Amino acid sequence: MSSLLALVTQFTMQNSFNIDLGWLANFVKIIIEGVGVVGWGVIVFTLILKAVTTPFDIYQRVKMRKQTLVMRSMQEDLEKLQKQYANDKDAYSRKMLELQKKNGISLFSACLPMIISFAILIIAVTAFQSYANYANLSMYQGMAQSYNAAVLEYAPETQDPSTVTVTDYTDEVSGEARVRVESSADGCYLYYTCLRSEYDNDPSTAEKNYYILIDKFYTEQKDAAFKAEVAEFIATFEEMRRQEGYESTDLELSCNAWFKNEGAKAAAEHFRTTENPSFLWIKNVWYPDVSYKHPIQDYSSFVSSISADIVDAHGRESTVQDVFSEAQYNDMTALLSNEKEQANGYYILIILTIGLMVLSQLIMMKSQKESNRYQTVDGQGAATQKMMLVIMPLIYAITGFLWTAAFSIYIAVSSVFGIVITLVTNVVLDRVFRKKEEEAIKARYTRTVPWKTESSENGKKDKKKK
Repeated sequence: MSSLLALVTQFTMQNSFNIDLGWLANFVKIIIEGVGVVGWGVIVFTLILKAVTTPFDIYQRVKMRKQTLVMRSMQEDLEKLQKQYANDKDAYSRKMLELQKKNGISLFSACLPMIISFAILIIAVTAFQSYANYANLSMYQGMAQSYNAAVLEYAPETQDPSTVTVTDYTDEVSGEARVRVESSADGCYLYYTCLRSEYDNDPSTAEKNYYILIDKFYTEQKDAAFKAEVAEFIATFEEMRRQEGYESTDLELSCNAWFKNEGAKAAAEHFRTTENPSFLWIKNVWYPDVSYKHPIQDYSSFVSSISADIVDAHGRESTVQDVFSEAQYNDMTALLSNEKEQANGYYILIILTIGLMVLSQLIMMKSQKESNRYQTVDGQGAATQKMMLVIMPLIYAITGFLWTAAFSIYIAVSSVFGIVITLVTNVVLDRVFRKKEEEAIKARYTRTVPWKTESSENGKKDKKKK
């Protein structure tokens, strides 16, 4: 007697797959996998990215501070323009731009570093999300490989080749030439069949159908302890079936379930130890830090979480469904019921990123308060910043609910780093520009009139003659 034993997926055995990461996403991959712990890897990547963009940010702040000083010197002219064009915003804007240009103020030069920094950020975030897709799917592939390895421990290819026998036969339905491969070695309880052409080409890549040797595995089992272990499992499995309304026993089905259970144990162990995608309170960083998501998702949520295009080793485009069918996915995650029910997170990162963004916006508003006074005739610049105080945290909150917890870690660390840099830069710039302003004021009020300067110089000459 025999029973067809479906592995989790032939795809992960016979083909590698890849998601086109690009050079920057590969850089992310190197950093995160090099660190070893996903959460810390994300933090290291964030710090490296901030180290690249910080010089542009500092340059922008310096330019803006210089322009603020110039605008301060233009204060009287700007106030006159505000009074003159109080009812004509467009005219005020034109006259203000003319005055700024006359005094050497260039808004583009101040914004250019911000544009460069923002472009780098967008490219990096896109690369990060691409790697998140890759890492998530790779985690499940690793679980599938562990599942298959546990099952194939009892298959012919894992035994002494001298014990393997290959039998040719013709499929009665399709008429195809096939082979049956089995082993006489102890502990080998499976055989497989495949096309003769595939077997001749490369047995390791042939698409195999595995079957259980029921008699050898259970009925005629020589190892008493092993048989007792299997018998206990079968008894439990049959009792479960009776509770579901099945009256008859099914040894083939029970043996098949035992092998699937062995594979599921290996997959669960791989997830909990080898992969271990948790970080702090978050159970799986590749899903959001929310309570309604789980470390192991149901099949539909798993499929929808992989948004990248998948390409197999032969360059053919594939889908997530090609890699894992729903039945295969459920077999693989059968012993991860706790992970399918527990909360993946508790919204901590989302609350943290909102708070950090509000703090960042408040600091920015304070830094730009003076320059905003003259940007518009009715103080619209300050009003816009107040609006951003609401919009930016809202955007970050939405991304926290929709994107991975790993991305939220990136946002949180990036925000903390940005706040620290802003505070330090403001302190340094305050000291530097206060000194420059004091020197400018001192020079302005200590100048002497021309004839006094000439009289002083003539007096010095007369003294030298005497």
